[in-house]
Amino acid sequence: MSPSVPPATAEYTSSVQPPSPGFPPVQTAHRFTRASDGKTRVDSGTTSVISNPAAGHTIVLDHLKKTALVTPTPPPAPQPAAPQMPQASPPAFPGAPPQPPGIQSQNLGKSVFQGHEVEGTRYVIPPPPPPKLPGMPKSPQMPGMPKAPSMPGAPAAQMPAPPPPKPPGLPGAPAAPPAPAAQKPAAPTTVETWTSTKMHLPMLTKMQGPFGQMTQACHSAVPGEPHPAAFQIPPGYKVTQPPNTPTLPKTPTLPKL
Repeated sequence: MSPSVPPATAEYTSSVQPPSPGFPPVQTAHRFTRASDGKTRVDSGTTSVISNPAAGHTIVLDHLKKTALVTPTPPPAPQPAAPQMPQASPPAFPGAPPQPPGIQSQNLGKSVFQGHEVEGTRYVIPPPPPPKLPGMPKSPQMPGMPKAPSMPGAPAAQMPAPPPPKPPGLPGAPAAPPAPAAQKPAAPTTVETWTSTKMHLPMLTKMQGPFGQMTQACHSAVPGEPHPAAFQIPPGYKVTQPPNTPTLPKTPTLPKL
């Protein structure tokens, strides 16, 4: 058993406050289960997602339709070298893809949350660069005007060309739209996460960014190996696979209790 990912089961509640005023916060709840061999399961509403890194596949359970969608887990894409992060869990469950470079982190020290020793870290994620606005089209050049004839005996003088005539406006035609105003730079996203030092689980996470504010709190965390049935397809579920995918090994049947 790896000490970095001890087995545990945790219950979470999340609240998301949209940035627009007048909208109530959105409340959700989910359960996270992790085995010592790396298997994970997330239960949210009527859906469960089981990840089996050793077998290389992910199972999505629909408990209303009693179906199990088995898909091969794609290998992680190569990531550019990122600055070293402190030894703390990122603001996501283990197994999440690496964070992009450019993130600033600050160690907040240790504290206690609901009886668990936690270590805090604050991340500042810069916003993506703004899209470049298309350049304004250049006005068509008028054909060259003929030079004025020079007077005999006088040096040739270059007469300034008259300005090009403006096109006549059509009656009732709308005025040209004004140039778009420069957009304000987007604010960065800040993430503050407090992680259990023993179970390596996020206990409290606060995020603030263009999406609004999100708070996720763990109200129950129990260490220990979960039952193997948590990572298997329940009996009676119809197993399906996406087309053009290799056949995956069948899930072993559970012994009768």
